[in-house]
Amino acid sequence: MIEIGIMGGAFNPIHSRHLMVAQAAIDQLDLNRVIFVPSGEPPHKKSGLLDKEARFAMVKAACAGNSRFAASRSEIDRPGQTWTIDTLYEFKARYEKKYGARQKVRLNFIIGEDNLPILRDYSRRAEFLSLCRLVVSPRATCDAAALERWQEELPEADMVILEAPANEVSSTMIRDWIDQGRSVRYLVHEAVYRILVKEGYYAPARNHAFTGKVKQRFK
Repeated sequence: MIEIGIMGGAFNPIHSRHLMVAQAAIDQLDLNRVIFVPSGEPPHKKSGLLDKEARFAMVKAACAGNSRFAASRSEIDRPGQTWTIDTLYEFKARYEKKYGARQKVRLNFIIGEDNLPILRDYSRRAEFLSLCRLVVSPRATCDAAALERWQEELPEADMVILEAPANEVSSTMIRDWIDQGRSVRYLVHEAVYRILVKEGYYAPARNHAFTGKVKQRFK
């Protein structure tokens, strides 16, 4: 079976925890690759969301050193608002066309535990979960027992929980630290760090400071 990981989100910006979680999924679930899909025009867009091409460039730079990582323009190039469920249908069709009946393909959607309440309340939840296995990445704020209880609240889900070190790095933290004039080196991939420094993204002079959090949207 071909196992494809999909990690979606604003990536505003992509950071070390995104990469660590993706590698953990590859190692623990024997994924063939993880595809990072930065959002194009997400619904409920927040002020301070960096331009989609700038975010994609950083995702592409972060993926360049790992042969099992790939950056996708799927949502960047899609006109109008972009929804995760449409992305899953797109990748399902793409891989079915590529492999046909020769080999089965499973999509593994990697999601942070903080987005599980949104998925639970999503009107097309069953349809969404029929398209993928749900790979949950816990944060330090959520213990294993709490995550296991999510299986009861999402009975349709084929769910696995990753083992990953506690890590509170987030895109919000990156933006806030830059706004405060603090270095984010080693909190992001070195190539991403160079882009942030060169372009001045999120620095007060560029008016990119942003304290809100973009949640995963499914439609």
